[in-house]
Amino acid sequence: MKILHLGKYYPPFHGGMEHYLQDLAEAQVKQGHQVTVLVHNHQHGMMTAPTQVEHVNGVQVIRQKSTRPVLFTPLMLGFNRTLKRLVHEQQIDCLHLHWPNPTLALLLFNTKIKKLPWLIRWHADMVTESSSALLKLIYRLIRPIEQALINQSDCILISSPNYIPHSPALQKNRSKCQVLPLGISPLVKNPKNLPVKWANDQWPDHKLKVFNLGRLTYYKNQKLLIEAARKGTHHTLIAGDGQLRSALQTQINHAQLSNIKLLGRMDWQQVNALYQSCDVFCLPSDDRAESFGVVLLEAMWHDKIILVADTQGSGMAWLAQQYNKGFVFKSNDTQDFLAQLEHIKNHLDEIKQRPKDFKWPIEQTAQSLNHHYQSIKKETS
Repeated sequence: MKILHLGKYYPPFHGGMEHYLQDLAEAQVKQGHQVTVLVHNHQHGMMTAPTQVEHVNGVQVIRQKSTRPVLFTPLMLGFNRTLKRLVHEQQIDCLHLHWPNPTLALLLFNTKIKKLPWLIRWHADMVTESSSALLKLIYRLIRPIEQALINQSDCILISSPNYIPHSPALQKNRSKCQVLPLGISPLVKNPKNLPVKWANDQWPDHKLKVFNLGRLTYYKNQKLLIEAARKGTHHTLIAGDGQLRSALQTQINHAQLSNIKLLGRMDWQQVNALYQSCDVFCLPSDDRAESFGVVLLEAMWHDKIILVADTQGSGMAWLAQQYNKGFVFKSNDTQDFLAQLEHIKNHLDEIKQRPKDFKWPIEQTAQSLNHHYQSIKKETS
C-alpha cells in the first residue's frame, strides 16, 4: 500500500508525536508499504525554512518550506502543490493525518485529495480547559475547520478509551472513533554504548530514584515534583527544556532543595541511561493535553516502575492500569504522590521482581493499522 503521512514535524525534532511518526513510518516500510511523510521543516532561518527531501531508513521524508511558528503554529508554503504532485506521481492509497496540525485545513480545498481515504490519528485536542485565553479565542476560528476535517475523515484513531468522553471535538463523531494505543520502537533509541557511569553518578546513594522527562511547560506539572521534594526523602531528576525552566529553577533555589535537579536537554544516550538507572519514572501532568505519554512506553520498555496522575481525560492512568509495575496518584495531590512513593519504596524489591510487561511494540500498532487502512479503502472504493 502507498501511504502518505501528513504530520507537523519529524525527527530530529524532539517530541512524542514526532518520534511515534518516525517509528510507525519505518515499521510500515518493513512491512512492505511505500511510505512518504510530509511535514514542516523545523530548521528555520530568519523567516522561513526551505524544502528538503531525504530518504531515512526507507521512508521518503519531505520537510516542506515553512514559516517560523506563530502561536506554536508554522505555516507550510506550497503545501497543496506538493500534495498534488505526490498523489499524481505515487498514486497514494491512503492519507494518514496527524492532528493537531492547522496546516491540514488546506486539504479541504483540494477536490482530488478529498476523494482519497482519510484516517486521522488524534494525538490531542488543540485546546483544553487549561489553555490560554488567547489560544481558546483562536480555536473558536479554527473549530469549524477542525469539524470539517473530522467529517471528511473515514476513521479517527484515539490512543486510549479515557480520552474520547472528555474531548468536545469528538463528541459528534464518536461512531468514527477507534481506540488504537500508540507504540514505540525503543531499540532505535537504545544505543549499545550508554553513559551508564554518568547516569549512576547523578543519583545519591540510598534514596529512591525518581526520573521525569518532558518539555518544561504548564501541563507537564513539574512544579508538583518540586513541591514533593520539599517533603520527601527521595531524589528527583528532571530532563528536558522549555519556557518554564527559569521559573522552576527559581522555585528550587528559593526552597534550597538539593534532592531535585533540572538537567536540561539530554541526548538519547543520556536519556536511556537515566531510564536504566532510575527506580521510578513519574509523569505528573495535570491536563489532558497529556493525552497518552509516549515516555511511559519508553519507561515500560526499560522495565521501570511508573507513577502517573489520574488526570481526567488523559490516557496515563489507563496505561498504568495495563502494566504490572504501574501506580496512580490523585492529580495535583502532593500528599497522595508522596504516599504512593512511600509504598513503592517499602515494596521496591518485590515490585522490581515482577516480570517484564511491555505490550506496545510499534510493529503491533502498524499491523493493527493495516486493518483500518483496508477497511476505509473498501468503504471509499
